[in-house]
Amino acid sequence: MKAGTAAARDRRQPVPPCILLVCLGLVAVLAGCTAPAGKDDTGRNEESASIYRQVPRPPSRQQCIRCHPVIANLLRTNGGKHGRVDCRQCHLQYHTYVPGKTRREDILPKCTRCHDHPHGPTLTRCTSCHQEAHTPLDIPASRALANGCYVCHPKIDKDIKTFTTQHTRLYCTSCHHTRHGYIPRCTQCHQPHRGTPPMAGAIRPDQDPLNRCTSCHNPHRALNVHFPPTTDNSTCALCHRNAYTQLKSSGTRHAAFHCVKCHPGRHKTIKRCTQCHGEPHPPRLTENYRTCGKCHGIAHSIVR
Repeated sequence: MKAGTAAARDRRQPVPPCILLVCLGLVAVLAGCTAPAGKDDTGRNEESASIYRQVPRPPSRQQCIRCHPVIANLLRTNGGKHGRVDCRQCHLQYHTYVPGKTRREDILPKCTRCHDHPHGPTLTRCTSCHQEAHTPLDIPASRALANGCYVCHPKIDKDIKTFTTQHTRLYCTSCHHTRHGYIPRCTQCHQPHRGTPPMAGAIRPDQDPLNRCTSCHNPHRALNVHFPPTTDNSTCALCHRNAYTQLKSSGTRHAAFHCVKCHPGRHKTIKRCTQCHGEPHPPRLTENYRTCGKCHGIAHSIVR
């Protein structure tokens, strides 16, 4: 009697938890194997996960602007040629910077991909002057002067020291202030040719909207005035209006020439007539009339 009771009690004992877990696992596996095609184990369609199977594409310029409006405005207002370049042409890697794991220098654009050291082998750290790549030509004067202007402008430095004028005693920033690349108007300091014949009143700040002083005067060697052979007569006419008018109305061969044919190179140079015309008259005549102008008048309105 006792033995039968014990056997019955043993049959009523619960199944161990580990066995239940194994059984449930087998049921789940079998259910997954027999599930209809196109359905996952939660019953959702496979198409709901298609976004994760798309090939990643870099963002477009418009997408970049949505998150970076300040940079977009810099490029639009003062970006120079960079403003016409697509973001992805410089930013080959994007959103990959992880502080502590990635070096910022490794993901920043490399200037030399497009600019092959334009300032020579000694100036290779672009950001020492061009601190903001989105406004590359907006260089604060303090940065430009960190190493001295002559580092990037050696020819100008040589000119202003060789051809000494009052400009030689000035600092570069006396004229080029505010920002790098600023070009002043000469008339801010000079009243040009106000009473200097024959140029008196030729250039007046109130009537001449252009800064034409540089047509004759290189500001870094202002008194060393030279004219190349291609100089147009209208340039000379800015100061020599009477001579220009006489020449144009004279009807002589001289009227077809450039002023620099008779006044070559340095300002105030005047050729001798014999350099082009030789000795057209016998010596006896030239003994009495030492200059051609005695008979022919001035070269701009020659008398035949």
